[in-house]
Amino acid sequence: MQLRDAAESLGVHYQTAYGWVRSGTLPARKTHRGYEVSEDDVRALAERRAAGAAPRREIRIRDWAAQADGLYGALVAGDETRARHFFGRLSPGVPLIDVCDLIIAPALRRIGAEWAAGGVSIAVEHRATAICERLIALRAQQPQGRPRGVAVTATPPGERHALPALMAAAILREDRWHVHHLGADLPVDELIGLARAAAADLVVLSAASADAVRLAARASREILAGLPGVRVAAGRPGATLRQLRTLARAADT
Repeated sequence: MQLRDAAESLGVHYQTAYGWVRSGTLPARKTHRGYEVSEDDVRALAERRAAGAAPRREIRIRDWAAQADGLYGALVAGDETRARHFFGRLSPGVPLIDVCDLIIAPALRRIGAEWAAGGVSIAVEHRATAICERLIALRAQQPQGRPRGVAVTATPPGERHALPALMAAAILREDRWHVHHLGADLPVDELIGLARAAAADLVVLSAASADAVRLAARASREILAGLPGVRVAAGRPGATLRQLRTLARAADT
């Protein structure tokens, strides 16, 4: 249905419904006629509102770099309590995709650069990554409504950096994909077997280094040969989760 019809059904002004679309509360698809939403999603939102679960209040961040610096300080110190408190202030008003792209990723890139320069130990870098994995798990919820499709997230064989794949799984779930997250360093034949059994529409392979990009490209070719018709997204250092979400939505059309 059109967004104006959805707003009328929900008993709110069009601009209110449009705000829910912008914040991700009400999934929608942009067409030449405007925004289209599914009746299932409108019904689910109406049920949440009736149960007293009001749509989340959007928090506007003015200085993303300052937020990333704040998380960086907590991660380097190994202060998980402070990191959780910091993370909790942003939840649920800031979409997880923004938290990952604009706060977590810059903080971890800074730690990685300092490790490469000898400024911090590999143990500190691993500890920071583990804290972020637990923080993301707090937000990795499957929303109500009809799933966009089925996705599998993993890394190619030989890539042991699992956090980018975990972030991909979390933001796809937030965008209403049913996700099978397989973690790191999985043999391609095993990935193909699970993706086939799950009737996957999309396979995401994360890569955190130039070597991993080459491994992901090779694995992508094997997956495409074994699973004709499945979309494969092979990540690379510097790629954003917003780029992944755009690609995933294109696969959904």
